[in-house]
Amino acid sequence: MNTPPAVVALTAPGSAARATIVVGRGAACGPAWLDAGGTARQVVWVPEGYLEAGARPTSGGIPILCPYPGRLAATRIEFEGRSFELEGKDKLGRPIHGLVHERPWRVTAQGESSVSADYQLSRDAPDLLPRWPADFRLTVTWSLTARELVCDLHLTALGRMPAALGLHPYFPLPLVPDGDPAACRLEVPARLWQPQKDWLPSGPILPAGERVPFPGSVAIGTLEFDDVFTDLLPIDDRITCRFVDPAGPTAIRLDWDPVYGTAVLFTPPHRRSVCIEPYTCLPGGAGFDAARGWRILGAGETLAGRMRLSLETGDSR
Repeated sequence: MNTPPAVVALTAPGSAARATIVVGRGAACGPAWLDAGGTARQVVWVPEGYLEAGARPTSGGIPILCPYPGRLAATRIEFEGRSFELEGKDKLGRPIHGLVHERPWRVTAQGESSVSADYQLSRDAPDLLPRWPADFRLTVTWSLTARELVCDLHLTALGRMPAALGLHPYFPLPLVPDGDPAACRLEVPARLWQPQKDWLPSGPILPAGERVPFPGSVAIGTLEFDDVFTDLLPIDDRITCRFVDPAGPTAIRLDWDPVYGTAVLFTPPHRRSVCIEPYTCLPGGAGFDAARGWRILGAGETLAGRMRLSLETGDSR
């Protein structure tokens, strides 16, 4: 009989905020609520059964994606004269979302409102070690306050390897229970857009306005997104996106370190959620091009970044 993945429950003392961290499957954040004037407002969406055994890790919550977010162009990768075979797991048989989101992680520190966990490829998924150019260690700390949820990621290469990080947050659509999903808006400070065909790059990078009026705001309406945006404009050395439900008025503010230079927008077909995904690279390309954000790390070198999710209600902006 399959056992549900181990979880850690976080609470913010004196508030309605709470979050579930699925340490037994990818150390993803599961459902989460922040405090809206003493009332719990759900800010991280999960489908029914997400915390049960056998649920698809990337179907909700905030999965962690490493050492590659999104898709790779083929199951065979080449790196510095060596070849490696990855599993094809998307609908067209390509690798997707990395090597860390399906396996248990190890809790290294735990408190009422924070938890840290560790994953090392050779220790926690030794069968996957031949599939990547080097071993690596990834640590995460999830921290919760009344109105914020923070994710700190720190990747250390244990040999020379290509590296990228990503997160895949799902937000409830609408954010306010009686809101109109079509009226909700996305604000993304992107100047460029990478067209895709079959979820891989297709043609040159174009101005974001060729797709939607970014940088700026767009109503979700009937738009369907699975789109890659880049050249993100920082403010005070942070990249800031917002998901706004005017029925509140309520908004989720998502901001991250500029190391995450790409934002992927995704509207699942069920239309019950929407995703704004920070990546450190443009996904889907063949090879590990530095111009597309890939890092080549030597043994002991690191790649790290912080993402912060906060709740805005009424005059709280």
